[in-house]
Amino acid sequence: MNRKPTMKELVAATQFSRATIDRVLNNRPGVNPRTVEAVQHAYASLLVEAAGDMKPAVVKQNAHFALVVQGGAEYNASVKQAGEKIASQLKTRGVTLDIADCPVTDDNEVVRLITQQAESADAIAIVAKNTPVINAAVLKLKQQGKRIIALVSDLDPDARDAYIGINNRAAGQAAGFILGRHLQHCPQSSVAVIVGTLSYSCHDDREIGFRAQIRKTLPSVNVLEVVSGNDDTQQTYDAAIQLLKNDPDIRAVYNVAGGNEGLVAALEEYQGTIKPVVITHEVNEVTERLILAEKIDYILSQNIPQLLLETVDRLIALNQQKPVSAHTFVPIEIVTRFTLMPG
Repeated sequence: MNRKPTMKELVAATQFSRATIDRVLNNRPGVNPRTVEAVQHAYASLLVEAAGDMKPAVVKQNAHFALVVQGGAEYNASVKQAGEKIASQLKTRGVTLDIADCPVTDDNEVVRLITQQAESADAIAIVAKNTPVINAAVLKLKQQGKRIIALVSDLDPDARDAYIGINNRAAGQAAGFILGRHLQHCPQSSVAVIVGTLSYSCHDDREIGFRAQIRKTLPSVNVLEVVSGNDDTQQTYDAAIQLLKNDPDIRAVYNVAGGNEGLVAALEEYQGTIKPVVITHEVNEVTERLILAEKIDYILSQNIPQLLLETVDRLIALNQQKPVSAHTFVPIEIVTRFTLMPG
């Protein structure tokens, strides 16, 4: 007998609050359309599972998938390391996952890689900027029948089949909540948000969530924005130095992107009277070293090896014409030096 998804299942699947999900299910106004879509897809997916229609995917032998990553050096390296960690697990299932990466700066190169990898892959996952040239290339492949997942940072919904990653708006809100607790007795202070490039949907969503949370809880706090250009150490350093020269008493910094070595170097070089609280994203070799050295305080992260395994599961399902939720939100991990798990 079919059953409706429980509220607990929907919360786990979407990472939204019970109140938000209730508003969507009861068609109440005031909910972001993307949130409505995510809840509706999660509800439909859970209905299918409850009915027993979504059997575990049977992997064909020699299934070949590709992942193209357009990111900063530290992020690209962390994804490749995660791919190496799960390679043996995939091999036992008859699956290969080729990971190709390119710098943030080169949209034409990422288009070339996507096109090249798609020629031989059964399906493809993509971490890339949400720009017209990239969306056009991805949409063309989808129209040709290629199944596509946007990973970590979303693309145009028309260009991909599904998105997998954290809820980046919620991650920004989490950063705002943490800094809000630190600054509750300093309501007139300044905080900085450093953005790599707003061409990434994830950077854009994180900043929006952060600003919304700060505005809600500490409306008198001055939020300073700086765009560093890319997930680049030198550019982040240059941007942070300029920021600190203009306001040396910044109480907190939220870096939605990479280039964390540059940020820390700037903070150490241009020390004010107060050491700012620093929040950044993704556990990797750089951020792990910096948080253990107490140079940064919090990392908002996601388990990249597990994320890749989830992605492969959904690539398999898509390739076999099985239903997949348009949005799959994985848990947001809040890491300190005390909770950092060895890699």
